[in-house]
Amino acid sequence: MRVRRRGLWRHRDFLLLWSAQGVSAIGSRVTRTALPMAAILAIGADAFELGLLAVALSLPGVLVAWFAGGWVDRHRRRPLLIATDLIRAAALLVIPWVALHGALTLPILYAVAAVTGICTVLFELADHVFITDLVTQKRLLDANGKRESVDAMAEITGPALGGVLVAWLTAPLAIAVDAASFVASALLIGGIRKREAIRARPATTDSVVDDAKTGIRVVWRAPAVRALFLAMTAFTLCGSFMAALYTLFALRDLNLTPAELGFAIGCGGVGALLGAAIAGRCASRWGTRRTLIGALLVTAVMQLLIPLAPPVPWIAMTFLIATQVIGDGAMTVYLVNETTLRQRLLPPEALGRAAATWKVATGLLTPAGALLGALLAEAIGMRPTLVLLAVGFGAAAAVLIVARHALPGVHDARSRDATPT
Repeated sequence: MRVRRRGLWRHRDFLLLWSAQGVSAIGSRVTRTALPMAAILAIGADAFELGLLAVALSLPGVLVAWFAGGWVDRHRRRPLLIATDLIRAAALLVIPWVALHGALTLPILYAVAAVTGICTVLFELADHVFITDLVTQKRLLDANGKRESVDAMAEITGPALGGVLVAWLTAPLAIAVDAASFVASALLIGGIRKREAIRARPATTDSVVDDAKTGIRVVWRAPAVRALFLAMTAFTLCGSFMAALYTLFALRDLNLTPAELGFAIGCGGVGALLGAAIAGRCASRWGTRRTLIGALLVTAVMQLLIPLAPPVPWIAMTFLIATQVIGDGAMTVYLVNETTLRQRLLPPEALGRAAATWKVATGLLTPAGALLGALLAEAIGMRPTLVLLAVGFGAAAAVLIVARHALPGVHDARSRDATPT
């Protein structure tokens, strides 16, 4: 018997973009895994040099985001998506080429990391707006859920695939295979037929400051979006403590092995996949308001399991796996609904600039939170600092509770959302 495809599964252009998103997401995670391995195995980089590589992957993209927001609003997004994929592929191919000639150096890796990091940010900004051109308002929640599902799959498979490719082909050749994933993504996007709508007026000046002001203004002007922004600052700042402390706490304080920790982290991808699958149904049943607040409260409660985990490996694993599966699942439910709400409430002609404001804020808060977490751990101890993870998510929920009248309720969600299929 043939299985009838319904909803977005019958939407040719969306399926092409969705497939490209998946391929690109896996490629980005393989890059994130393979570049440090290339630095270690081919060049012998130390911890400080690996830290600089991580900065090269993230910081330039954050700095470029505000430049790109206005451009994304005023120009066609599909050519930018294709261009960023092809540029990432070309940049990554530099590594195996120079490695074959015995000329691979850290400055080359830094340059490639910076180029790929910038292109990844540009791809994400353009994709955030482009998807609103492809699907109707009623299908946005479903589309964002499916997009988060491929991100979850990429998080599960990408790092493991990167490690396998490095072990099988060596790091430089693994990066060459990774470059092919971006070419595949570009070809898929090239097959999209839908004509884009350019709603923003042409720029009267080339001032990046004006675009930045517009992005901040439209985010701050809408009460619901302003509340989402403040909630994001709270959970991003405190959630970034994980980057500095989670691995150290699990290995040193909980006595886990690297393999056990890796398995627990991988379970987070499974939780995110489940969260993406139920995000639309949660909003349809309980409304956007209750779904957003409830998802943050569940995440906050699950974060408490981390500092409460005892130094007994099998019990600690139970605590961490529960946190990863349930906590990451709840957070994915939140992110799918938050993204959809922003896309609906913000002016279509300023979506790119608003997304750039979001990207810059998270890009700056993440390293700041990691540094603050490290300092607090030195001052008050590891477990008390990790308790602040829950405080951050709880504070984010409190922001939305205070602003609850600005958020859509059950009736609004049911009248505007189609149940995902």
